[in-house]
Amino acid sequence: MKKTTLFLLLLVVNSFYVIGQVTRQGFDNQQKDNWSYTSNIPFYDFGNGSDLWAQKSNSNGRIRGPFSGTSYLAGRDLDNEYSENYTGKSSPEHILTFDPIYIGGLGAEMSFRIHYVGIDKNDYIYYQLSYNNGTDWSTYDYMADVFRTNQNGNFNSRGWEEVKYTIPTGPSFVRMRLVIYQNGNEYLGFDDFQVVSQTLSTKDNLIEGFTYGPNPTSGVLRMKAKTTLDKAAVYDVLGKEVFSQKGSSTEMTLNITNLTSGLYLVKVQSGEVTQTFKIINK
Repeated sequence: MKKTTLFLLLLVVNSFYVIGQVTRQGFDNQQKDNWSYTSNIPFYDFGNGSDLWAQKSNSNGRIRGPFSGTSYLAGRDLDNEYSENYTGKSSPEHILTFDPIYIGGLGAEMSFRIHYVGIDKNDYIYYQLSYNNGTDWSTYDYMADVFRTNQNGNFNSRGWEEVKYTIPTGPSFVRMRLVIYQNGNEYLGFDDFQVVSQTLSTKDNLIEGFTYGPNPTSGVLRMKAKTTLDKAAVYDVLGKEVFSQKGSSTEMTLNITNLTSGLYLVKVQSGEVTQTFKIINK
């Protein structure tokens, strides 16, 4: 590595830290619900909930209520007269499209919760991710089925299941859409859509009471904080993860004696805050 590159890397790491920033939509109409979205079909509730696509605070059939907060997005018998007339299609999909989020090339984690009861092989649910700040969905960068089957029968989730995907480093933006087709007397629930992105920040945003040492180290690094340290990962100067360890207390010790001598970045996670710093392994 050239001396100039090494100097710039040290300068950046000494000046900034990486923290976790949460963009969320939990359908609670709160300030924290800052991930804006649109629905291709306006929310509705007909027949006392028999045809339903709307925010709901209480039960939707066998779905007792939200995963968290005060409300969630509920669905039932989505292929109905209203949705068919609104879209002009005989088998209308319901689509939630979430606005682009700036993630600055540092990677992120997308997740949401889903609860379904009674759906069958004629139904499907999938999501797509696109790594730009556009609006076109004719192409996308990632797609995954949440539910799709060719088997007969009715299927239930195990309560509020979590869907999670790690967005790779590199893209500056990410946007998402969720596509649902469902027909019949079945129940759907969606909640807690969020992207936890890693953003550069000044030293004002740190894990509370966090200390570490010794640095340089001879292969053993000790860390301590006032909050629980959940995970630590070590990266080489090319950004490759070379060591990771989970934690469950306010103290953590990393044994990196197997790593070669040189400069490394350590990323430590505590709750929703992630702090990154440099070490030298002798």
